[in-house]
Amino acid sequence: MQTKFKHIFHKLCCFIDPRIEMKRCYKKVFGFYPNIKEPKNLIEKIYWLQLNSDTSLWTLCADKYKVREYISNLGLIDYMPALYGKWDNINDINFDELPKSFVLKTNNGCGSVIIVKDKSKINISSIKTKLANWMSAKFGYSGSQLHYLNIKPCIIAEELLEQDVYQKEISPNSIIDYKIWCINGKAESILIVYNRSSKSYNLDLYDIYWDKMENCLNMNGHFEYDERIIHKPECLSEMIEIAEKISKAFHEVRVDFYVVNKKPVIGELTFTTGYGYFTLDYYNYLGSKMINVPSKINKNNTI
Repeated sequence: MQTKFKHIFHKLCCFIDPRIEMKRCYKKVFGFYPNIKEPKNLIEKIYWLQLNSDTSLWTLCADKYKVREYISNLGLIDYMPALYGKWDNINDINFDELPKSFVLKTNNGCGSVIIVKDKSKINISSIKTKLANWMSAKFGYSGSQLHYLNIKPCIIAEELLEQDVYQKEISPNSIIDYKIWCINGKAESILIVYNRSSKSYNLDLYDIYWDKMENCLNMNGHFEYDERIIHKPECLSEMIEIAEKISKAFHEVRVDFYVVNKKPVIGELTFTTGYGYFTLDYYNYLGSKMINVPSKINKNNTI
């Protein structure tokens, strides 16, 4: 009931004025309201872009199914997980045709993923119920992530990615995410998210030369920081090259990767990531790397 009430509240805020929800979320994290009219930091500039520029390409690339079209046009489709199927209707899923292990997810939303390690042990009815709930919930109202509202929901089945021994040792609960922040087509830093559970997860931050940037992380209680040094992926330079190629069309984007058999695998593209991971100083720095959006960008998102 509480979740349903929150959804209605966020939807109402976005209907009245999307800035209401933007300001609410920002103040909850930083203790004061954002300056959307004359934005300075990264979050403020993301807000401004949502309200004043063409974000149709954001919608395409935030769609976990349609992003394959964008990635394919860049000649990078081999870096995506294998796709086993796509369905607009839950009842059209033929589980008999799927392999023993796979991942089911909706193409919009966050965290709407079902990991199937052994198809013979799943409860299909329970899975369909969960997918139906995700499909019926319009994602994008919370935080005024407006570009998500234009994504037509569907379900996709993808390859289940496996970690190597080292990755499993430091992240036994989940596969490691390597999230590369790109500003104006250039990689700035790599956020590492690992060892996810239902209650917590670990974060770390490195620059593109793999030097730790823990002082830029905001220890806000939503995650745990581990002082261990995570090994630099052997494919880091390749990962950064791919991220920068993908990000050329955007003022800012986070390109998420996994590493499987020492090769990068593209996860998803994120344009309005949940904030609070970084200190305000680091958000200010990232914002300073972007152009002065109000005076340089028009409605067509061109400079």
